[in-house]
Amino acid sequence: MPQTLPGWILFAAMLVSAMATSVTATRLFMQVAGRIPRDWRDIPASYAFGTLLIISTMLFLHVEPSP
Repeated sequence: MPQTLPGWILFAAMLVSAMATSVTATRLFMQVAGRIPRDWRDIPASYAFGTLLIISTMLFLHVEPSP
């Protein structure tokens, strides 16, 4: 678990971006399957949330001290 305030902030950013990435990726798969109408805003949203997830994870690993 995080031990510093920046660690907690990055941990929260990881959780939020992971949930948002999974939601947008699920919507993209449902669009491909034809279950919901296409919304092209989901593609940049999934890229943005995926990038936020990667960056916040890397910063979290850099900021938090290892045990």
